[in-house]
Amino acid sequence: MENGNNSSFKMSKKTWILIVAALVILVAAILLAFNLGQKKAVVEQQAAQQTANQQVTTTTDNSGNKVESVTPTAIKGAVAQIPGANLVTTDNKVINANGVVAVNNAQPMSPEAPKQTTPMAKDQVAKLPNSVIKLTVTAAGWNPNSFTVKAGAPVSVVITSGDSFTHVFAFDDPSLSAVAVGVSPQETRAITFNAPTKAGEYGFLCAVPGHAGRGETGKMIVK
Repeated sequence: MENGNNSSFKMSKKTWILIVAALVILVAAILLAFNLGQKKAVVEQQAAQQTANQQVTTTTDNSGNKVESVTPTAIKGAVAQIPGANLVTTDNKVINANGVVAVNNAQPMSPEAPKQTTPMAKDQVAKLPNSVIKLTVTAAGWNPNSFTVKAGAPVSVVITSGDSFTHVFAFDDPSLSAVAVGVSPQETRAITFNAPTKAGEYGFLCAVPGHAGRGETGKMIVK
């Protein structure tokens, strides 16, 4: 009888061990499935966040030209470096109020072009950050006659006529044909645009006939 009882006990013990092992395997499987589900959720969340953070989309207008626009979220987060100038998104895209990315080689003063501000008062200019480029133009030339910017970065330039002449700030490179600012005598205006992505020197001048010939020229250095 003792042997029978011992045998029964031993069988029960083996069965218990098998049950515990099965439970351990089951728990491990549940944890594995949970972890895989968590990882999948994280990947999906990251993908959704990446899509949400994708700020620029490209479409084509009726003329076949590419038009870049940013998402409403990007527009909401955009700020103007200079009051009245184009907005700049958190990923440094210069846009208009509708979220369309400004085109540097568009027709000057067109809706696609970076826009110049209305006339600015001296106290407005004085409050601008040091990152803003401030240029004064007279018959003697530009002061300063050169400035350096980072490739692709948003650039804000303030133009002041320092004499009794009207002047027009413009670039001689066709890729920057839309970047233009006209100022009346003693007037100040500004503009914000994205610097070219290609490093190099880009000449600027006063586009009023005869003014470049008398020395009203300079250069923007892109690094």
